Amino acid sequence: MLESRNSSLWTALALAVSAAACGESDLNRAPPPRVELQGVPVATFHPTTGKTTVVLDFLVRDHVGNSVDPATAQMRRLVDGQEVDVESVPDFRDTKLTSNLRVGMVLDASYSMTQWRPSAFEPMKEAALDTQLSIRDQFTAWNTGTFSALLDWFQDGYVCEPSPSMPEAAVLDIPTPVPGDATKLFAATARMVDRLKQQYDANVPSGSDHFAMVVFTDGWDNYSWHDNSAVPAISYPAVGGSFSCAGAAPMSLEGLLEKLRAFPQLEVHVIGLGNTIRASELSAIAETGHGRFVSNPDSNQVASMFQQIAREFTTTRRDGITMPLPPGEYEYEQLIDVNGGVARVKFRFRAGDANARVLAETVVTD
Repeated sequence: MLESRNSSLWTALALAVSAAACGESDLNRAPPPRVELQGVPVATFHPTTGKTTVVLDFLVRDHVGNSVDPATAQMRRLVDGQEVDVESVPDFRDTKLTSNLRVGMVLDASYSMTQWRPSAFEPMKEAALDTQLSIRDQFTAWNTGTFSALLDWFQDGYVCEPSPSMPEAAVLDIPTPVPGDATKLFAATARMVDRLKQQYDANVPSGSDHFAMVVFTDGWDNYSWHDNSAVPAISYPAVGGSFSCAGAAPMSLEGLLEKLRAFPQLEVHVIGLGNTIRASELSAIAETGHGRFVSNPDSNQVASMFQQIAREFTTTRRDGITMPLPPGEYEYEQLIDVNGGVARVKFRFRAGDANARVLAETVVTD
């Protein structure tokens, strides 16, 4: 009897351990990635070989929306529920995206930026230059499109921009603020949103064009309520040209957020600098702009942010099958596994003759 009870006890314990292990495995499984198709998949029949090729191009993102290197994803391909053999998977090459990246930077050159210990002003200028160069280098390494950058900095009642001839390093020539120089953060940021929106509207960009903005500030806006848009313009000389400065119309935080909501194609990242940062307002700007807010970031955090912006333009994954399918209609399913999390693309297609095509209305991703 005792042996029977002990046997039952060990059996129950084994089942409990097994169940716990299964539960732990589920907990450790990564959230599913997200797949963004770059157009409708294509099916083509090759009459000389009698084979049909199905091709789809897509980007892979993690569960929070960051781009994932497609080379790290594991692929499974099924036709009518049956996994295809290796002979049916061509050597598709991942291809660089052809898209344009336009980045706007907004720098806080108000007096408060010099009063933190250590001062945040000079490090901000260096970080802004590093930001532009890093994003440019990563973008051009992964992309065949064009890169362009806009710069605004604000000091007291003025918002300033460099002349077109000035080099990228001109950001280091932004003059040091003096006591009394106030902060027009909301007004200056809204101005950059307007500049990027003008470019967006003028160029009628394709879905692969990307607009991003990076704001450097301590967040202590105290002057955007004031309308000084009619004041005479001034300029500051700098290497390679000059900074042109003008007044700005009034702007509230809610007004700025409304502009961002009206321009969902813009991604806004905010870098908070200084001993005391108004994090709630800066977080609201980044969140509404579908970006990130980091406070006094270390080099790793800044590098991660640069990569997030630039990796929107990393290689797109091209995948699919080539199979000798008889004429008829089939279901194609692609499973994309990233660290145990699985995304799915599914659609129906015709194969085996000149009517080969993907039935676009059946394409689903989950």
